[in-house]
Amino acid sequence: MDQDRYNRTNAAGTAASTCGPRAALALALLILGSWPLAGTAATLLFDDFNGTSLDQSVWRLPTGAGTFFGRTQIKPAFYFGQDLRPVVAGGTVTLQLDTYNASAATPGDSFWGQEIQTFQRFAIGADGLSVKARMRFLGNPPGGLVGGFFTWGFDNGLRDELDFELLTNFVNAPFAFTNVYQNADFNTGGIGLNLFVPGFDMKAWNTYEIRWWQDRTEWWINGVMVRQQNGLNLTHDSEIRLNIWAPDAGFSIAYNSFLQPAASAAANQQYQLEIDYVQVSTVPVPAAVWLFGSGFALLVGLRRKYGV
Repeated sequence: MDQDRYNRTNAAGTAASTCGPRAALALALLILGSWPLAGTAATLLFDDFNGTSLDQSVWRLPTGAGTFFGRTQIKPAFYFGQDLRPVVAGGTVTLQLDTYNASAATPGDSFWGQEIQTFQRFAIGADGLSVKARMRFLGNPPGGLVGGFFTWGFDNGLRDELDFELLTNFVNAPFAFTNVYQNADFNTGGIGLNLFVPGFDMKAWNTYEIRWWQDRTEWWINGVMVRQQNGLNLTHDSEIRLNIWAPDAGFSIAYNSFLQPAASAAANQQYQLEIDYVQVSTVPVPAAVWLFGSGFALLVGLRRKYGV
């Protein structure tokens, strides 16, 4: 219980002990009614991309090792004078995949995707974490793409990861893919589930939320929980990442052999994932829990004293 709630409870108990039962009950109800209904979630990060470029104090573009996965090379910020940074305009940031990878050693052997990563790493804490993003695929993308929104904690060759992955193999079907890796090396698969979500359309704006506690994780879409995974113990402090890429056949549910890299700039096709905002906050105890727990304790005390 926080100090303010403690002070209110203590004051109620002291006042109740000096007055009669009816007055004590009325006083207790008055004090309970004056409490705020719930603790306010502490916002740890919020970016609604209301600028003309990424906030470089919040986001970085990956470089070096780990920037090639599946069939995709993640773009650098610049390439031979070409500005490849994600476009920030109109209150959103857009991540783009090109089917032609200008940096490929062999033209036509890979795609050119994008990823953004937070500098900040977030610890789970006793209150848990809520990690939220609002995003959509633009246009009508082909099968074989992945739009990712996920946590990433890595230490000593092992990773913790909680994922939403929009698989365009299901672009016209109401499925959303979720995954979790717990203290896993890169040879260990995750616990992936492709979830049927009635009315879901990855081409429309949707709010994706991962609620992460020390013993469980929940995945939410538009305020509705679509998955809960119990018994997890993800301990690595984690950054937040978003990306667009094309997997190889090893990610079989997401891979599509009809989607192939282009061998020339003239044949290039571009596909985009648009992001409206990203937010990280704590998860407060629900109002009903605070009121019930504190109120029940107070009223039980009055009942014992006065029989009310």
